[in-house]
Amino acid sequence: MKKAARLLIPFLITAVALWLAFHNVTLDGLGDSFARASYFPAVLVFIAFFAAHFFFRSLRWRYLLPPEPSGSSTTLRQLFDSMMLGNLATFLFPFRMGEFIRPLILSRWTSYSFSTAFVSVVIERFFDLSAVLLAFAAIVPMLPDVNPALMNGAIALATLSAGLFAFLVCACLCPTFTSEAVKFFSRYLPEKLARLVDHFTGDLIRGASVVKTPSRLGMIVLLTAVVWAFAWLQFYALLFIFPHEHSILLSVALGVCVALAIAAPSAPGFLGAFQLGCEAAFVLVYPNSQWVQSSNGTYSLSADGGAYSLLIHLITYVLFISIGFWLLRAHGLKLFDLKSAAEGGKKVEAGEASRAVV
Repeated sequence: MKKAARLLIPFLITAVALWLAFHNVTLDGLGDSFARASYFPAVLVFIAFFAAHFFFRSLRWRYLLPPEPSGSSTTLRQLFDSMMLGNLATFLFPFRMGEFIRPLILSRWTSYSFSTAFVSVVIERFFDLSAVLLAFAAIVPMLPDVNPALMNGAIALATLSAGLFAFLVCACLCPTFTSEAVKFFSRYLPEKLARLVDHFTGDLIRGASVVKTPSRLGMIVLLTAVVWAFAWLQFYALLFIFPHEHSILLSVALGVCVALAIAAPSAPGFLGAFQLGCEAAFVLVYPNSQWVQSSNGTYSLSADGGAYSLLIHLITYVLFISIGFWLLRAHGLKLFDLKSAAEGGKKVEAGEASRAVV
């Protein structure tokens, strides 16, 4: 019963998000928008930016990993293929299963342990979170008619992102100092929570300690900026399918709002959450444009805005599925075998965390 509820909640969230994004859009309106859209060369440019995005993600992952225990050199192909198989699983299975399949695949192809590869993924997410929060804080002052509450939120997020980045820098360059500082503050927490915090931060600090030099950290920061630049360019490229207002500011807002929206536990592939993130970006940047429509003081996507959000999501989905299944066949792998193995890896991580609490 509990498992059924856990499976049902993400789909309920997806249904609510889809209603919020499309409650004023008709199927006929969507069909007309898809018929009027100018797909080329926007789609081809999008695919080029998509490929560049994941190339630089793979390159950054290399810098987040320690040298292989066997002394071998991990290839970009191994990193790229592991990442794309993880994305395939994320778009097909619930609970972000790809976050476990990705390090699992790398541990099978290299001499890295699952835990080492998994911690590197966690650290990567922290760098991405810092970039997203910082970008959101940076664009808010540029938005039209910014209300004080939103500005205060931007200031809070800027402070949070600065603190998170400072923690990552300290964890990378001064792991011993950071570990002692965390233990000092965690002793004021309840005992079980303190042990859990110490376990999690210990793993994070051990993983981040592979970045031992400022030059290596600088390369990770630079690659994080490049990764997100190409993410925002993907959104920008497809804005040209309709002759409406568009700007780099809008593309950054789309990337940031979608990244924050898909953090919610939605159905596999982020359907609904993705579209709601697009709606939030359009409303923030161009509230009185043809991307959105309002009724009784509430906003929703227009037919064109809905078509844009569905198209960019569909292209991404098709690319992940196509590349993922091609890689499965190329490497002689089976998707559900990976799912079972990843669930085992997930239990191992959960078991280690629970032992830290006991």
